[in-house]
Amino acid sequence: MRVTQARRSNAGKEARRARGPGASNRPFQLPDARPVQSRAEPAIPAAVAGVGTIIALQAVEEPSERRRRAVETGDRILDLLDKMKIALLSGEVSVSDLDTLKRTIGRQLDLESDPELNEILKQIDLRARVELAKIRGRAA
Repeated sequence: MRVTQARRSNAGKEARRARGPGASNRPFQLPDARPVQSRAEPAIPAAVAGVGTIIALQAVEEPSERRRRAVETGDRILDLLDKMKIALLSGEVSVSDLDTLKRTIGRQLDLESDPELNEILKQIDLRARVELAKIRGRAA
């Protein structure tokens, strides 16, 4: 098909007429649109509690959390004791394993309130110290 003559469309004019009487050439504007006023300054935050207070609140733990951590530490100590038992029987005790056992028990002694458990932990700690002294005595 060949286009021989260009025709202008009247669609734009018809659409403007379709708006009806009273139509203006003003840009579109929302009915409640008001000019933007300057922004208000943000409110100054209230005084922040002291760092000591925040740390103290974080240090307070629930009984269930304390119990969970105690069970994890107990499991870790038992695993270390099993490892130490095998090492003692084979004659290949590691200084690093003994140090780890001693540190873990020391941390648990600080946290534990049960006197019977504290006594058991103290005995294990003493045994770890004796084994460390033996190894260091042989190395010297």
